[in-house]
Amino acid sequence: MQGSMQFKRALLKSLLLGLRERGVASREMGFLERKRAIRRAADVALASARGSDATRWSQALETQRRPSTSKRILRRCHRPRPRKAGTAARPRGSAGIVARAMVRKRTQVLKGIVPGVEAVDDECTLLGEALDYAVCLKAQVDVMQLLVRALQAPKQ
Repeated sequence: MQGSMQFKRALLKSLLLGLRERGVASREMGFLERKRAIRRAADVALASARGSDATRWSQALETQRRPSTSKRILRRCHRPRPRKAGTAARPRGSAGIVARAMVRKRTQVLKGIVPGVEAVDDECTLLGEALDYAVCLKAQVDVMQLLVRALQAPKQ
């Protein structure tokens, strides 16, 4: 990846251009419409700052317009499932079987969170993409916080 400051500068520039293009400051825009426009501008800025040919997730963000389902997936995976009345807990297998099942479940959750990796079978590639995506999301949060602080600063 580029240097952190270079990446954040490119991200900020792309984000500001995207927000301007989408007319986010328009008074006619409703709350949900503005929220979607900001999110789309942030996603496109993140993908363009990272480079669309660099990773699968950046390619997916530039081409995909699907709503985020990551929170719903996480809630569904970590929700305790009720047991049927009158049934005993099923016996657990060996530790290896349980560990593989946990890895499979967490792999599916990651595939639902990171865009563009739904078809990836290699766990190393999946983890690399997820790590890169998380680092870029952190940079995006930093840039957006900087933007908010700049907009909330008292005018002189």
